[in-house]
Amino acid sequence: MKLRKLRFCIAAGSLAAAAIADGRPELLVFPNDVNITAAGSYTAEEEGTEFILSGAIDGNVSITASETCRVTLSDATLTGVLSIAGDAQLWLKGASAITTTKASAITSTGTLTVGGPGALAASAAPTKKNAGPIVAENLVMAGGDVSVTLNADVKNAAGVYLTGNYTQLAGSLSIDCSSYGAENKVLGLTLATKKMTAAISGGRLAVSVSGEKSVCVNLDKATDTLTLSGGTVELSVAGDGAKGIKGDGQFTMTGGILNASVTGGVLYEDLEAGDGTNYVVNVTSTSLLSSTGTYIVQDTSPAYAVKCGSIAISGGTVRVNASGISARGLCADGDGGTFAISGGLFDVTCSGAASDTVLELLDETALTTEIDKATACCLRASETNSTLTITGGTLNLIASGTGGKCIVAKGAMVVGTEGQTTTPSDSAFAPDIQAATYGEQVYVAAQKQKNYLSVGTATTATDLSSAKYAKNYIKSGSGDNVDYSNPKCIKAEGNLTMHGGRIRGFSQAEGGEGFESKKVLTINGGVFEATTYDDCINAGSSLVINGGYLYCGATNNDCIDSNGSGSDSIVINGGIVLCFTAATPECGIDTDYSGGIQMNGGTIVSFGSATDMAYGSCGSLKSYRSTSLSASTYAGKYLKITGGSKTVYCKVPSMSSSSGNLSLVCTTDGCTSSSPSISAATSASGTSQNFHGVYFQ
Repeated sequence: MKLRKLRFCIAAGSLAAAAIADGRPELLVFPNDVNITAAGSYTAEEEGTEFILSGAIDGNVSITASETCRVTLSDATLTGVLSIAGDAQLWLKGASAITTTKASAITSTGTLTVGGPGALAASAAPTKKNAGPIVAENLVMAGGDVSVTLNADVKNAAGVYLTGNYTQLAGSLSIDCSSYGAENKVLGLTLATKKMTAAISGGRLAVSVSGEKSVCVNLDKATDTLTLSGGTVELSVAGDGAKGIKGDGQFTMTGGILNASVTGGVLYEDLEAGDGTNYVVNVTSTSLLSSTGTYIVQDTSPAYAVKCGSIAISGGTVRVNASGISARGLCADGDGGTFAISGGLFDVTCSGAASDTVLELLDETALTTEIDKATACCLRASETNSTLTITGGTLNLIASGTGGKCIVAKGAMVVGTEGQTTTPSDSAFAPDIQAATYGEQVYVAAQKQKNYLSVGTATTATDLSSAKYAKNYIKSGSGDNVDYSNPKCIKAEGNLTMHGGRIRGFSQAEGGEGFESKKVLTINGGVFEATTYDDCINAGSSLVINGGYLYCGATNNDCIDSNGSGSDSIVINGGIVLCFTAATPECGIDTDYSGGIQMNGGTIVSFGSATDMAYGSCGSLKSYRSTSLSASTYAGKYLKITGGSKTVYCKVPSMSSSSGNLSLVCTTDGCTSSSPSISAATSASGTSQNFHGVYFQ
């Protein structure tokens, strides 16, 4: 016994540090036992003291130790508070419980390391913020099964409140805050001090919250970070405007599993009304308001699985099911923040419908909407100066709510790595994105309608929303008479560049689009396959295709569309570009500017029911054009293009109509002096490109 004590005294500090760092707190030696069966204050008289709590203890237990001590709960039942001064190991044996009506069940002024094979249930009912069942400086989960229950509805009360770091190596920590938060924001696990870190490399963390603005894992300061490299994180988000992981700092994931269920919806942030000419407006699905004054847009706060300043994910598995109104998956919302995906598996589904529309009316003839704030999406970078990059990983994304979107980048977006080579026959793709939107187009409001009702002299938001100033919500219209939000697979407000990898897009409802940039869309390589109701690819100012494999099938609109106004609206320098639509009067390739298409290289096949804009000698290639081909001549057969440097076969899908005429535009590399020869064939020969029946001979 003396030798054991002497060895501990010599090496206690270094042994404790090494054991905790390695996640092996069971290696620590505590030769001095103090049995506690009643409430009171206890102090370690010797180094290496183990305080053993057992049985029913009515009241508070306070423990003080100058060196790391062990506090063992051995089938103990406490009805007070367990207070620990200094660094300590909380060792669990059997099933123990601490239930109190106090602010906290366990408080620690140092680092609290949890280990052992047993379980602990801790619950408390704080009466003020910055408190909860467990309050500590640093918390290390190295074993044990801990369940925490918050039994209070107090603003910023937490299940676990830390002023330092959180480290999870093993064991299980379950935090239940779902029974409270109806009137106040409650927090599951919160880091309340600057420059703190939550690092999860093993074990299980499960957090459940309910209530407006409530947060499962709260990184309170801009400098706080969360790193997930192993283990499992399970989040249940039920409150309107609630978040799973929230902070202005960085979320980094290199491994592990993140599972999130988001049933919370959108929360409207109240803004103060103005001086009689400015009003806060929330237009519901049953009314449309109008005024010659100015409306202030009411801000919206949707529920998210993850919403941090920046996000970097290179490995692990992310599973999100967001079903609440406007509920969303993962978002990087920092000013100049980045959302970078270089690896990992993503299964993200957002099924929530668009929320009540939020409008800004400048006058009766100029209406602006903020509908994009109020639709669900799977992945999002929300600032105009932010960047969303996807260079690796497998992403399975589904958005099924009205106006729902799979990926939204308010700034620039990049897919793949510059210089990357991708072919359809690759065994794996980096990245591999499958984005499907099943949602319907959502109409927002209408402009220039008759019988607008003036707001008159209304001076409050209540007056403004009263029945005397409302009219029926308008759900139809065209041109300037309607404003709406389309369901989309991928949308970028800034430039969108694709270097490589594979993207597959699908939509089935009116307005459903595939791959859109409001500015310049550049495709340098990769495999792109889209079957959509509306445009497969849409560029706001210019579309440049330098390479890659593109298959675009639009059932009710143009396959490729550019809204640019110059000769570079669409520039095709290489690649295989296949466009098929039988919708009348739509095109395979279209621009708003006649003569705005340059075809300088590649193999291009474009079928449509309308006169296609892509023809003639635009660019260095000659192209073949016909506007009177029988649909049945090519549907289900091979299109054979000869006359260039190579003969090309392309399998034409069965069009949506087997009768009538088609407009065909096609060309291939080498067509510089004469138009190619076109014919239909029942079979193909040559080298298969493993891409929708394309052969080169």
